[in-house]
Amino acid sequence: MRRMSAPHPRTRPLLLGEVALVAFLLFGYDRVAATANVDPDTAYRHGRQLLDVEQFFHLSVEQPFNHLLAGWHRLGQLLSIYYDFAHGFVTFTLLGVVYVFAAEGYRRARTSLFVINGVGLVVFWLVPVAPPRLLPGGGFADVVAHSGTWGSWETSASTVSDHADHFASLPSLHVAYAVWVLRIVLAVSASTLWRTLATVHVVVTVAIVVATGNHYLIDVLAGGALAEGAWWVAAVLPLRPAVGLRRLAVLAGASRR
Repeated sequence: MRRMSAPHPRTRPLLLGEVALVAFLLFGYDRVAATANVDPDTAYRHGRQLLDVEQFFHLSVEQPFNHLLAGWHRLGQLLSIYYDFAHGFVTFTLLGVVYVFAAEGYRRARTSLFVINGVGLVVFWLVPVAPPRLLPGGGFADVVAHSGTWGSWETSASTVSDHADHFASLPSLHVAYAVWVLRIVLAVSASTLWRTLATVHVVVTVAIVVATGNHYLIDVLAGGALAEGAWWVAAVLPLRPAVGLRRLAVLAGASRR
């Protein structure tokens, strides 16, 4: 009698479970982040330290771009809307497209996105950093707050503000999401158009987060590194627990040779 092979995991996970996971990313993450008991003085100190490091290496480019954008109110409004909505809309729309049309790449895409958020949340708790726009005496204009768009609500006394993590600057999840989008598009599509659009999304996102005073250049670099690292970590995390353990064992054995 022929021996039966072990069943393979489904190529496309059950939709209901994936909807629940995405719902957590969309709504639960902010609630969890808001529970962090952050000392503002510590966050301000970390922000100034990042600026000091950038100035030491002549990498401090945030303030000139911030002042330039602050002088263009309409452009600031447009970029604030992009900042508020594009990272979520583009990211989760792409995740849905991959689920439907490129199911073989979905699990890695979804897992890497969870790694990005999980690592980001831990860093936000351990190393709170005030963004440039919130540094007392930093000389930065809060472009989003002055835009009058949705994102400006987070800076006011509102229920939106109550659930916002104001000191989650490092790493930039906006940049991490944008790099994740580029990585996924490169993995599932050979279209020059879509690859170009994904690249433009990264460039525009980087420019916006710096010019609006929401992130330091170091945050940008950390966000890009986080997304790239999450992509490769997701390659060895389990489709099933046993599969993941075997993959990690193989990697550990190879590293000893």
